[in-house]
Amino acid sequence: MSIAGALLAAVERIGTTLALPPISEVYVPDATPVAHRDAEFGVVALADGSAGLYYAWLGPTQAGMARRYADIDFTGMNPLLLARRLARDDDAERSLALATVGAVTTHLHRRAGHVPPTAADSMAGIVCTTGGHLGMIGHFPPLVRHARAAGMRVTVVERKPQMLREEEGLSITLDPHALAPCSDIIVTGATLINDSLDAMLVWCRHARRVVLLGPTAGVVPQVLFAHGIAAVGGLEILDAPAAIARLRAGERLGDTARRYLMEADDHPSLDALLARC
Repeated sequence: MSIAGALLAAVERIGTTLALPPISEVYVPDATPVAHRDAEFGVVALADGSAGLYYAWLGPTQAGMARRYADIDFTGMNPLLLARRLARDDDAERSLALATVGAVTTHLHRRAGHVPPTAADSMAGIVCTTGGHLGMIGHFPPLVRHARAAGMRVTVVERKPQMLREEEGLSITLDPHALAPCSDIIVTGATLINDSLDAMLVWCRHARRVVLLGPTAGVVPQVLFAHGIAAVGGLEILDAPAAIARLRAGERLGDTARRYLMEADDHPSLDALLARC
């Protein structure tokens, strides 16, 4: 079963076991990448305050989302109905679906009394060593800067030809074969939106540690662990209305969110979490 299919099956199980709160708000930004910011997010919030994020700078496949959904009132919708759009061949639909899956996952954690550990740093437990070689699937500008400052070589596999470049200590390429020398690999959660994660994980089988990071990453982590991912790092929205207000104002999430890291070795199973609810 594909990762998307397994995520949908897991969310259906959660939704049939628990009475999920309805959707309270969907924030779809008119996203415009700018040089002084690394990302922009959309949000799906549930009535209990649980919320999920999606990365809004994927590219042309997300173009026009704000206009497309402007006349749709998602308020009161069962989140399962929006989550099921993950099966559609449409990046805009999958963006909203994944944010919804993230919100349902957060709801489950809160109902079960499980608090994913706060991430110690932005590198998700990957040790930066001088002379090391870090692979990335998707460009994480802050992490690239961090790794290079620590003396690591960084190889990034991208899908956008305009991003390609070669310089001392950094290679951005379209060729996944370039990941072969990398012992640790960070994968962007955007691969869940463009449905490329299954294919890209094939190129990570040699790696000592594969970590999935990003606002879209916190989606039923047990599914991701079952596909060989060692850890999942994301953002938990602590105050959904305040977070959406900040994003509308073009501000950072700041203290309305926290960074967490879930490790495969010590994360509860889905059965265990559901049993606690």
